[in-house]
Amino acid sequence: MTSGAFFVRPENGTLPALDGFTTLAWPAEGRPSTTVISDLGWNLAPLQGITLQAADLVHLAAGAYMADRSTARGVRFSRDLQLKVAVLAPEVWSDEVLRAVAELLGWLTGDVWDVSVTPAPDTSLPDPAGTREPGRPVSLLSGGLDSFLGAIDLLQSGQSPLFVAHKDTATSVRHAQAAVSGWLERSFAPVPSYSRFALSQASPSAERSSRSRSLMFFSLGIATAVSSGATTLVVPENGYTSINLPLRPNRGGALSTRSTHPQTFHYVAQLLDALAIKVTLANPFEWMTKGEMMNRVAATSPPQGWTDAAALTLSCSKLDGNWFGASPNLNCGLCVSCLVRRATFLKAAVPDKTAYVFEVVGEQQLQALINARRGDIEAVKYAVDAGVDPSAIDAGTWPPGYDLDQAEALVQRGLDELALLALP
Repeated sequence: MTSGAFFVRPENGTLPALDGFTTLAWPAEGRPSTTVISDLGWNLAPLQGITLQAADLVHLAAGAYMADRSTARGVRFSRDLQLKVAVLAPEVWSDEVLRAVAELLGWLTGDVWDVSVTPAPDTSLPDPAGTREPGRPVSLLSGGLDSFLGAIDLLQSGQSPLFVAHKDTATSVRHAQAAVSGWLERSFAPVPSYSRFALSQASPSAERSSRSRSLMFFSLGIATAVSSGATTLVVPENGYTSINLPLRPNRGGALSTRSTHPQTFHYVAQLLDALAIKVTLANPFEWMTKGEMMNRVAATSPPQGWTDAAALTLSCSKLDGNWFGASPNLNCGLCVSCLVRRATFLKAAVPDKTAYVFEVVGEQQLQALINARRGDIEAVKYAVDAGVDPSAIDAGTWPPGYDLDQAEALVQRGLDELALLALP
């Protein structure tokens, strides 16, 4: 089993490196260190009003993300990962809380995590008053289609959310984030607030997947909420994708991502409660398919050009268009995520203006792309033909009191949307 050990600590301080651990030295101010790239200082400046627990949560979640990205998977999917974090509020990080963190990370990544803490040197936090705007929600805006639709939904309802994103290392994601935020700024007044934070290891990634990224992204949103006095972090994601029931029996467990799964929300809510962080995660589209989500937004008559902006969002899970003679910034159109995206426009009867790789390449490259995506295509065909498997729902892990009948109906509606596609 592949293993790795990582120690997150401030760049300047009295804590020495640990034998056998890779040090992730967080800069005191928002700038790169030799091991960590961050727009946020160790005390999370320039955010204000940050609590010790909120700062610790960001350090831990980011450390897990960097450890995940720095450790390649071997022949076996699972890895043994150790994470030690210097914390500012050691009294709240009990053994019980640390076990809960390890369980959450294991749930997300499919790995075995050993999480521990050590007291960090005293740190001066920014102005404890911060910029308090209670009642103003914070919402994640990733550059994907769901978060874009969620942003329109909030703004059309008259709210003025604070939008937050992770400044991803992938150029394609940054392009999508810039396109989405640019359209929102031009289309709504007052101009929506949008903060993007860089946060990653300085070394090249050794692992392509990033199943821990959602916790890190959540932590940035939670810290922004704490800073602004908000009590809600909106995580816009269609319910079908959140459940992400395996399309085939051999894709169980963490092989299917659990970024916004209901159980993930439950684990995070328990962690926030244990840390006394008064922020609630909310997904207003929990019981909607992606097509139903787009239908809801389209019915609000969004500003002109919203379909053009939607076409610039990013859904693709592969982003390898350069291998087929196209731009790597384009949605491929044939991976599972892209198939769900394309079915969304069909369900909502909204013109899909997206430039897909499969539509812009020549016949030879197209055939190569289809061959490369054959597993995704056949998995969707299998799931559509088979329909939802109630036993798979019953055997899943769900929060207490979760409505399994409603979940089954939601998954079936998601499959019905996929059935609208003509597949090669």
